[in-house]
Amino acid sequence: MVNFGPGSVEVGPDPKQGEGRIRRNVLVAEGELPARPTDGIDTVYDILVYVDRTYGTKNAIGYRDIVDTHYEEKEVTKVVEGKEVKEKKKWSYFELSEFKYLTFADLRKASEAISRGLADLGLKKGDIFNIYSATRYVSPLDCVTPRGTHVPA
Repeated sequence: MVNFGPGSVEVGPDPKQGEGRIRRNVLVAEGELPARPTDGIDTVYDILVYVDRTYGTKNAIGYRDIVDTHYEEKEVTKVVEGKEVKEKKKWSYFELSEFKYLTFADLRKASEAISRGLADLGLKKGDIFNIYSATRYVSPLDCVTPRGTHVPA
């Protein structure tokens, strides 16, 4: 196992009563905290461009598709007002595919395609919109490009 050292260290003044001291990653314990990951990265879109340029064809996000849904009915016992009651419950289980991956380049392309689509719908800088979707690899992050913005609902 690799030893990463202490991980975080206490910094700053003594804490107030009932509070703990501030902790920072050991690599940035002294001096100013970085304001951005590196020079030239000021927006989330800049991050997408950077990781595409730096990591391109490497896997960025893994996901699994639902291949099938299996259903079964089970009898469960629960206590209601002090008495045991038997009840039938329906359970569902998902059969999942092997892992599939999007590369950093794929992620940038998907993000830009969604952004262009939103712009084609007439959204412009400053507009607010909501995204409702199942949890999956195409997330609201994909809309954070020069033409789109994500506003948490």
